[in-house]
Amino acid sequence: MVRVLVIIPYEDLIPDCEQMIDAVRDEGISFSTACLYGTDSDLLDKLRTFDIIVARGMTCHALRRVHPDRHIIEIMMTSSDILDALCVVKDKYGKDTKVGIILSSDESYSLVSMKTLTGMDISMAVANDEKELEDAVRKFQDDGITVFIGGLTLNAYASAHSIDYIQLRTSHDTMEKAISDAVLTAKSLDRERLRSDLLKKAIDSFPYCVLAVSQDRTIVLANGLSEEFYSGRELIGKSIDSFYPAALFDMAQAGKTTEIVQTVNGQEMYIQQQCIGDSGTVLITMQKLTSFFETGGKIVRSNLREKGLIARYHFSDIIADSLSMRQLIAKAMRYAQADGNVLVTGETGTGKELFVQSMHNASNRADGPFVAVNCAALSGELLESELFGYSDGAFTGARKGGKVGLFELAHHGTIFLDEIGEMPIQLQAKLLRVLQEKQIMRVGGDDVIPVDVRVMCATNQNIPELIEKGLFRRDLYYRINLLMIHIPPLRDRGNDIGLLFRHFVKLYAERLSILPPPVDNAAIAELQRYRWQGNIRELRNVAERIVVLNGHDRITAQSIRNIDIPESEFIIPVSADSGNDVAKVMKWKRGGDTTELYSDYISSGLSLSDFASRVGVSRTTLWRRFRSLNGNTVD
Repeated sequence: MVRVLVIIPYEDLIPDCEQMIDAVRDEGISFSTACLYGTDSDLLDKLRTFDIIVARGMTCHALRRVHPDRHIIEIMMTSSDILDALCVVKDKYGKDTKVGIILSSDESYSLVSMKTLTGMDISMAVANDEKELEDAVRKFQDDGITVFIGGLTLNAYASAHSIDYIQLRTSHDTMEKAISDAVLTAKSLDRERLRSDLLKKAIDSFPYCVLAVSQDRTIVLANGLSEEFYSGRELIGKSIDSFYPAALFDMAQAGKTTEIVQTVNGQEMYIQQQCIGDSGTVLITMQKLTSFFETGGKIVRSNLREKGLIARYHFSDIIADSLSMRQLIAKAMRYAQADGNVLVTGETGTGKELFVQSMHNASNRADGPFVAVNCAALSGELLESELFGYSDGAFTGARKGGKVGLFELAHHGTIFLDEIGEMPIQLQAKLLRVLQEKQIMRVGGDDVIPVDVRVMCATNQNIPELIEKGLFRRDLYYRINLLMIHIPPLRDRGNDIGLLFRHFVKLYAERLSILPPPVDNAAIAELQRYRWQGNIRELRNVAERIVVLNGHDRITAQSIRNIDIPESEFIIPVSADSGNDVAKVMKWKRGGDTTELYSDYISSGLSLSDFASRVGVSRTTLWRRFRSLNGNTVD
């Protein structure tokens, strides 16, 4: 129901107004009437329960200031209304009377025309509150004006100060038009509310948080889940900066459509944000990371677990803090919702299978099987029989009754082809047909078996180079590369090294039932100096080794040097003074003479540990090489 208040300019107009309202009553509109005047804020503030207010003159302008969020319909004063009042003045006070007209606006009236038509001396002033009205009256009196024309506020002031006054009357047509405008506005507002209610119900049904934010960073729309996420706090009308990372919102305002995994309000969220149209409004959707992993079908998954056909990892198991990785996780989460083939590339040990299993568990196939096979671990013939199965008697030694292939086992689920670049090219043609036709034929069989399988592949090789060498089919590459994810090496994610290392230290300490030793920042800095050709897998092994071997109550930079990470892992020495030693160290690593490096060590006057840090080689390696020189001593 839309509530409309009609402020009737004066009591004589009440019967006429009520007849007008009765003629336009509508089931969706509730009308009320009142007679009041002035600009008192306390009085006008009480009118906030109304959606639409019809008012005249000074009261109308004051209402717009007090209630900027309400629809205020102005009862416009016409030139005809003013001329009628001037005629009354002329008849009552005579043609030579000086007249002062005080209105809330003079935009629609021509003072020159009025003077010409009446032949009277007329002045006009604008007043929007009682103070301005008093000032205008005094000025007019100073100018010799004796009769005034205006609304109820002027009428009250004139009566209190014994000033001659003629009240402006509102014509029937003017009042009727204002009420008609109010009805049209009410119907429009009702339709707008209906659309807003439908939109609110729609977004409230979404299983994730939805926020719409205006260009001035004000939240203009929020669904129920958003309010729950922020513990019931009022969101609409508030600044987004109180609830959301400002830097992330700035990216959206800059026109970047963003998807990212980010901590918001203390929880890991999958976020999508985009700028809508030219208005600068930003639409933000946020979903708790854990909700991607909430799946039903526990009995089905239990059976799959017994068979080993289940993915163990989720996106929440991916440990990363760098922006590139958080954006990559968000991208993978979006890919998970699709059903196309995925190719994951990256160096060995970067976590390709972790991403693949996470995508499976976040997809609508999560209740289905997850079947993984390493294409590099099996010969071509064996790999073919494993993938597609074989019929009874297909070859010597075949199992009686045949065997179900991995594609059949993965029906309604995901098959993961690891090291796809190692698949023999003869088998690639058969795989391509399976991807195209969605059906397989067992080795030695003649029955076509339909399969509903999503294929995800991974490789640490450069597939385009293999294509150029004739080792990989170009058409198969296009088929498996519908959705692609490249995982950057650990050396390009320096910020993640400390986070990962501390995680692994804690993990292996708990397995050994010991307290996790604190890790110094200097130890992390030492780890960041290495290439990590084995990436996260190698870092994990180093963490396990240091937990087992470290005999101290904390892990320091010296602890890292003592575990003897191979010198091939060296990247750049941290010391600015080590530039002259780099060439010698590199030469020495390629099999050069150790004597020259030992001479530099003696002349440096440094301890072995400090010299090792300077040249970027582990202390243990230097100690072992220097001891091999006859007659040399090292600290």
